[in-house]
Amino acid sequence: MAAPVVRQFAEQFPGMRFTMVSQPFLAPLFEGVPNLHFIGANVYANYRGLRGLWKLFKVLRAQKPDVIADIHNVLRTVILRIFFACCGKRVHVVRKGLWARKTLTRRRRKKLHPLKTVFKRYCDVLEKCTGAKLPPDRPYRLPAFQNGAGGIPANAIGIAPFAKHKGKIYPPEQMEQVVAHFALARGITVFLFGSAAESSVLEQWEYRYPHVHAVAGRLSLCDELALMQQLPVMITMDSANMHLASFAGTPVVSVWGATHPYAGFYGWRQPPENTIGLPLPCRPCSVFGNKPCRRGNYPCLSAIKPLRIIEAAERVIRRKG
Repeated sequence: MAAPVVRQFAEQFPGMRFTMVSQPFLAPLFEGVPNLHFIGANVYANYRGLRGLWKLFKVLRAQKPDVIADIHNVLRTVILRIFFACCGKRVHVVRKGLWARKTLTRRRRKKLHPLKTVFKRYCDVLEKCTGAKLPPDRPYRLPAFQNGAGGIPANAIGIAPFAKHKGKIYPPEQMEQVVAHFALARGITVFLFGSAAESSVLEQWEYRYPHVHAVAGRLSLCDELALMQQLPVMITMDSANMHLASFAGTPVVSVWGATHPYAGFYGWRQPPENTIGLPLPCRPCSVFGNKPCRRGNYPCLSAIKPLRIIEAAERVIRRKG
C-alpha cells in the first residue's frame, strides 16, 4: 500500500533521494523512479533479533539519511528508529489510529464511519519529512511493467479468491460458481491469482473448466503486475492482490467479510461502488480478518450470492467497453 504514495512523493521531489526498505520481493513496486532506491531486508532470515536489527541499522546508516519515516510502526521499526534517534536523526512515525479502529470493530456501541485511509496516514508522515503536501489531484503515473507472460486474449478477467485470514475468504465453492460462469457461460478467459500455497485449489479449477489459467506460483511479481494491467477487471478479497491490482491501475471488484473498507485499507483509488459486503450488525468484527467469527459460520461472506459478484464484475467490464 505504501508503493503508490512513496512513488508520488519521489516524483514530486526529484532533487530528493528516497530510500525504501522492505521485503525483497516487493522491489518491482519501487522501480522506474530515478531518485527512489530500494533496499530489500529479509528480517526473518538475515536480520533476525536485536543483533540482526543492529546489522540492518548499519546498512541503512551507510545511506546517510537526513530523516527517517517509520510507516510500519511495529517492534522492529521501533528499535531501528531508536538507533537512528540516538544518532541525532529526525524520525517521523505513522499514527495508526488504533482507538478509532477499536470503535469500528467492537461488539457493542460500534461506530460505523470511515476512518482516515492508510494511504493518507502514509502521506502525513512523508509530508512531515519533506515539508510539503502532496496535491490531492496529482495524476498517478503507472509504472509500465514488461509482460514476460506473453499476450492475453481480448476477453479476460482476473480472480484472486484467497486472502491471508479466514475472515476475508469468500467460500471457495461459491467462488467456483463465479469462475464457472465466466468460463462456461461467457467464454471469458479467467486468470487465477494467489500464492503457491493456494495453487492446488486453483489448479483444480483450471482442470475442470475451459479458458481458466492458474498463474499462482508460475509468474514473477513483475509478470503478475503486467498481466493485471491488461485486464479490464479483477475480482479479489480484501487482500494483497486487491492492492497489487490497484497499484497496476486495474479496476477491482472486492469482496469484504469480517473486515470493512471503512478501516482504511481499501484499494488505491478504487471507486467505493465496486465493493461488495453485507450490512450485518456484527460487521466489521476485525481490522485484519484474523479473529474467529462470533457466530461461527461467517455469514458476512457465505450469505453473499455469487450472482452479485458476477453482476458487479460485468458492470465494470461494460464500463470499460
